[in-house]
Amino acid sequence: MEETLNQEKMVEEIAKRIREILEILGENPDREGLRETPLRVARALLEMTSGLRTPQPQIKTFNLSEDGISEVEDQIILVKNIGFSSLCEHHLLPIIGKVHVAYIVGQERKVAGFSKIIRIVNYYASRPQIQERLVQQIADAIMNSDIHPKGVMVIGDALHMCAYVRGVKDREASLLSVATRGLFKNNVSLRNYVFRLLETSKKTSLL
Repeated sequence: MEETLNQEKMVEEIAKRIREILEILGENPDREGLRETPLRVARALLEMTSGLRTPQPQIKTFNLSEDGISEVEDQIILVKNIGFSSLCEHHLLPIIGKVHVAYIVGQERKVAGFSKIIRIVNYYASRPQIQERLVQQIADAIMNSDIHPKGVMVIGDALHMCAYVRGVKDREASLLSVATRGLFKNNVSLRNYVFRLLETSKKTSLL
């Protein structure tokens, strides 16, 4: 109950300030089209920054070994096309794109729950961000998780609305950022292998 009250108070306080901003801009926040806008913006901001107020999701692990059969380690796992949205911390405008996560199975032969990788991406995206830091945080979270991988590679590719709708107003430019940990850090062939997997996957369809 207390958490709900705190949430409602935050919405109320943010909405007040959004109303003030509208007035400063020369708008009438009491007109029909804007009457509910401060509350809507407040709720949207809380949703898009939920990662600031919640703990990091746990990465559930599964063993590759089954019925006494020990699977070999070093398998590369690639979770691709994880859609994400975040807020650019410089202008509080959306960043919209995809994240691809690759990791190498470690000596303990553990893999991560598929949805848990997606949750980690969404968690670190749910806050004011820069894309370069986002991929670093995701890589660190997976590298330090209970799957104990031998290496992690995270690739982010996104459009930034701060460049799309203001300033240079470039409708085509996207930002590619890469973070590497463990074996991926100093092994060019491994990194290139992941890029080839992503390129090949673009030419095929599973459905």
